[in-house]
Amino acid sequence: MSRTDTQNEIVDFARKWQKFDGGPDEDIFVTFGLEPHEYFRRLKNILNNGNAALDPPAASELATVCAHRLRQRDVELIGQ
Repeated sequence: MSRTDTQNEIVDFARKWQKFDGGPDEDIFVTFGLEPHEYFRRLKNILNNGNAALDPPAASELATVCAHRLRQRDVELIGQ
């Protein structure tokens, strides 16, 4: 299955910001119109489905960023 344009944009953005914990929440919202947790959930699905077309180390790095950001969201929800 090939990636859609939106999936390409999500992966490209993630690659651009992977060294900076996935990018600022504001940039994610402005770029995709998504809350960060939804953006990282979608990125995780792209990676899990093998649609990212990345080499294994790059995919693994992005998966780590996703896991971290999604865990942060869970911690924030628990703290409320």
